[in-house]
Amino acid sequence: MKNLKIHSKKTNFFLSFLTLFLLFSAKSVVLAEDINISANIPDLEAPSAPILIEPSDGAILSDSTPSFKWYESTDNLALSHYVFYLNNNVFYSNVPLVDTDNSHYLLDYDGIDGTYTLTPKNALSDGSATWKIVAVDYAGLSASSDTWDFRIDTQAPSFILTKIGDTVVSISAADVGTVPSSPILIFQNDATANEPILIAGGEANSNVQLTVIIPDDPTQIFNTTIDSSGYYELKLGILPRDVDIRLDFIITDQAGQVSVLEKVYFRISLQYWPTATPTTITTTPTATPTLSPSVSTSVEPSSKPSISPTLTSTQSPAPTGIIPIVPPKEIIHEVGDELIELLPETTGDYLRTFLKSKTWLNLSLFLTSLFLLLFYFSAFLLLLSKFMKDISISLLKKVSMLLFPFIFKANKHLVFEYKETLASPLVKVELFDQNEQLLDFTITNLQGNFNDLNFPISSSWRLQVKDGNFYYPIGDEKPNQLDFWQFYQNQMFDDENYHGQPILIPTLRATGQEKLPFFERLRIFVLYLLDYPFWFLIISLLFALLFALRYQSMFNSAILLVYLFILIYKLFYLLKKQKSLNLLVKLSSGNQFSNNLIMSLFEEGSEKAQSLVMPFEFSKSKVIKHSFDKVFISAFAKNYALEKDGLISASQLFSLEKKEEEIPLEIKKI
Repeated sequence: MKNLKIHSKKTNFFLSFLTLFLLFSAKSVVLAEDINISANIPDLEAPSAPILIEPSDGAILSDSTPSFKWYESTDNLALSHYVFYLNNNVFYSNVPLVDTDNSHYLLDYDGIDGTYTLTPKNALSDGSATWKIVAVDYAGLSASSDTWDFRIDTQAPSFILTKIGDTVVSISAADVGTVPSSPILIFQNDATANEPILIAGGEANSNVQLTVIIPDDPTQIFNTTIDSSGYYELKLGILPRDVDIRLDFIITDQAGQVSVLEKVYFRISLQYWPTATPTTITTTPTATPTLSPSVSTSVEPSSKPSISPTLTSTQSPAPTGIIPIVPPKEIIHEVGDELIELLPETTGDYLRTFLKSKTWLNLSLFLTSLFLLLFYFSAFLLLLSKFMKDISISLLKKVSMLLFPFIFKANKHLVFEYKETLASPLVKVELFDQNEQLLDFTITNLQGNFNDLNFPISSSWRLQVKDGNFYYPIGDEKPNQLDFWQFYQNQMFDDENYHGQPILIPTLRATGQEKLPFFERLRIFVLYLLDYPFWFLIISLLFALLFALRYQSMFNSAILLVYLFILIYKLFYLLKKQKSLNLLVKLSSGNQFSNNLIMSLFEEGSEKAQSLVMPFEFSKSKVIKHSFDKVFISAFAKNYALEKDGLISASQLFSLEKKEEEIPLEIKKI
């Protein structure tokens, strides 16, 4: 019984404990939506990089307190400040985000554009520098802009003139006292020298405007640049002698700073032959100070008073010689100036400016070379264009030989236009063997001549004319009275009937052609010029001579020698043919003969021959230059003198022993 009570008490205690636990647990249930959690999240995102605006990369500034401008940065939370770097070192460490005016700088924020402008209050040093902006947020994260270069130049550019012509000087734009008070005499030891060269040193890459003032001549202005090493050189043109020439320099550097060097006078004396020791009389007027402002393109221009040099007049010595020494190029220059004076003012000014330009000065050194090359190249293309359908290496060679007719002289055989009795230039003559195989070809020159081809030795051959402006055969039968080679009509040649005689090939103008086409006439005219008739050769020679004297260079001198060679060669060729012959035509009717004759001169006992179209005036021929001793002279033409249809002919053997002979040639009707 006792044990049962104890067990009952334990059971009641357990039930009471369980009830209390359940009640406590029910009161302790809390919903998740009722829980509030707070924590600090770290900032891991850097601000955006600032974007620089000005000064631009590579800028050259004339202000020692320039404004630095950039676009603002953004941050995911909040931006703290900017850091300004100069030459990769911190220059302003804590630049705020709002307008600021302190003892170091002025900061302006433009909220509309989102830009900052920072202007230092203390001057920065002259020279090159770099700058950048770094944006910093409150977490200490930063972003840097690009690094840009700039250069500050607040000083006027240096410029020291060191040489005028052959005279060494030292004249500084920074010291007006170095400007001589009397003209600088140059080229005293060279009576023919002119075109002085100016040499100076100065601030690299600065622009130099030089004004050359010449009494009674137009003012000359030159704009050049000092090179990157600080070297300046300028060659002036031909200048008048015995006058005081003034030089004024304005030097502007890349920052816009300006220096002025003015009133530098020099003189080129006119010398005489025989020379004498000059006596110089010098008078010095009272110096008068004048205000000379220093020009500047900076925001605040400044004027610096300086004393400009006053010229001391120097009289040229009275000439004691007899003959003034004036170089040919100066004479040419003066003549050219006088000719320009005759032009309208606008045209004359433009021409003077062009003749002093670098383009002309460079071009003039080899202009004659360009002219000659262009002439021959154009002539080659024009002549070649006629034979383009038959283009070959051999054709190029034949056309090239046409460019030098005074060297590759042809005069033995002849192609002529039968009806008008005129030469047929630029005609292709082809050589065929008995099997109609093309063996060789040539092109007639201006006079319609061609020399021997590669005639086969042991077989028969024939010649054929190929040209769009002429056709062959002419359709007329060869008169029996003429030898077959005198009136060639497609005959076959061989060793038995051909012994080196001149071959005369007649053609007729193409059907319907009253005159040759324009381009064919142009080709013939160019061929005429290529033979250098004396008027054209003299003009070319004078042209080359003028340039060789006025613009001395290796190229101009070489072209002058070329023309001299052509002149000497042509004279030698004429002198080589020392004999002269005039023919007097006697017609059976007794009438005067004024027309052309087809003629051939054939040396007896040799293959030397000459064929030509010879004009006659009142029965007398022009002079025939030759080197024959005993010659057969044959001539024929359309019978204009006797009757419309028919031929007149002559053939006779002459001994030509005299240097100048006039012989009669009896023409008869065939």
